[in-house]
Order: sequence, then structure tokens, then C-alpha cells
Amino acid sequence: MAEAKKPPKARAPRASASKPTAPATLAYASKYTVGDEILHAMFGHGTVTMIDANKLTIEFAGVTKQIVDDYVKHRNL
Repeated sequence: MAEAKKPPKARAPRASASKPTAPATLAYASKYTVGDEILHAMFGHGTVTMIDANKLTIEFAGVTKQIVDDYVKHRNL
């Protein structure tokens, strides 16, 4: 006669340390402010009109561009 299979034993839940949480992200603070005069290698002189983290919105002689702040320099006046 065939023996009936026994159901698997229930395992006790493992005791685990709480999961590590990701470190809090720090808000990016650009070194530029709205109104700063800047210089870009391709577009030339411009004025910062808006800032979103590291993205600057800059007005260059009638055209507006969004540029990462690492690609511009403060304009020496």
C-alpha cells in the first residue's frame, strides 16, 4: 500500500533586523540665483530666469535654454 505524503512542515518566521532605510537625499542648492549673468561656451552671455535643482533656465539674446549648471560660468562684469 502506498504511503500518503506528509504535508511540509511550517517554518517559523525568521527573526530579522529591520531593513536599512535609504539615507535622506539632500536638496541640491545651485550656486546660481535668478538674475545672475552667466557665460556659456556655445550660447554666450545670458541671464538666469529660473532654477530647478541643477537645471537653469537661461535667456540668451532672445532664445531660452535649459542648461545644467555645471556647463555655465558666472559672467565677469
